[in-house]
Amino acid sequence: LKVSSQLVEVRRTCLVDSGRAFDMGAGDSKCLNVHELLMKIDAGEADAVEDCWKHLDKDGSGTLEGDEAKKCIKSVIREVQLNVDELPPESLKKLVAAAVPFFVAKSLDPDGDLKITQEEFTTRIMAAMAPQ
Repeated sequence: LKVSSQLVEVRRTCLVDSGRAFDMGAGDSKCLNVHELLMKIDAGEADAVEDCWKHLDKDGSGTLEGDEAKKCIKSVIREVQLNVDELPPESLKKLVAAAVPFFVAKSLDPDGDLKITQEEFTTRIMAAMAPQ
């Protein structure tokens, strides 16, 4: 999928559902809803993501750090979880295809050392699949 690498950046920037901006302190955010944003990315329109980024990167440093980054990540996770059922099937498939590899890698090998014991595997699978 050509959208998968770009979608990772979208997850870190600004997804919006039904025209309602995430509560990231973006004020008058001009971000699109999730489906519209995914469609624009798939069409190669990086401007949609850049517009969202401008609202998130308040100091213009090019980096979200500390509380600003935490708030962004938490807000994106919350909004995707709350609105995943409303995504069209094609957008949902793209989201899953982009997110699952990162989720699995981080869940099974959180330190990235490419060593997983049977005990770690069992514990981490159980934790990853536990109800939230």
